[in-house]
Amino acid sequence: MSAISKDDPRPESEQAADILRQEILRGDIKPGAHVGSVRDLATRFKISGMTVQRALAILREDGLILTTSRGSYARDPEQATEASEADAGVDLPEVLRQLEHLTSQVSELRGRLEALESRSVPGGA
Repeated sequence: MSAISKDDPRPESEQAADILRQEILRGDIKPGAHVGSVRDLATRFKISGMTVQRALAILREDGLILTTSRGSYARDPEQATEASEADAGVDLPEVLRQLEHLTSQVSELRGRLEALESRSVPGGA
C-alpha cells in the first residue's frame, strides 16, 4: 500500500502514517533519514499539509520519527519500541504531583530569597 485510498474508512492521516510506518519498518526509510517535508508528503499522498502534520504526529507518538526545526527524521525501529515501552511505564499522575510539589518549593525559596535581599545592607559585605 503506497497510496491513500478513498475506500479505506480510516482517516487519511492514519493511512499516511501507516504507509510511512511500513517504509520505516521495512528499512525503505533508514534511521536518521529525512522522512520528507510536509509539502512533499502532501503532494505525494495528495492530501493537505494539516493531514500530513497529523500523520507525522502519530509517528512521533509511536516513537518512529523525531521532529526538529529542520524536519522529521526516521528513528531506529528498535529504539522506537524501547522508547515507547519506557514512555508507557511513566506514571503521569505521580509526575504531575511531583511537579506541583517542586513548583511550591521554588515559590517558597523565591520568597525567602526576596526576604533576604530586602534585609541586606546596601554597600555592606
